[in-house]
Amino acid sequence: MAQDNKGLNPFATGVAGAVIGAAAAAAAMALSDEKNRKKAEKILDDMEKEGSKVFKQITNLARELQVKGKKALPAAKEGKKSASKTAKTKTSKKKRS
Repeated sequence: MAQDNKGLNPFATGVAGAVIGAAAAAAAMALSDEKNRKKAEKILDDMEKEGSKVFKQITNLARELQVKGKKALPAAKEGKKSASKTAKTKTSKKKRS
């Protein structure tokens, strides 16, 4: 019986492994130099600070939207109730006619 080809292609797996290995080797060589390590640390620190700023902005915006939503909710419920009463009144008037 022929074996079903259910797994990954061995050639593709080998190529992917070689690419990953080359990337790891290049990163190791780049980070072996202390100047490059310091640059990488600075870049990561800057990215972390920027990410924290963006997270705070998003959090504040979400809170503002939550407050606006909570304020709008009672008005929407009241509008729904009055619309329901109006519809009931119109229905009962039609039945009387």
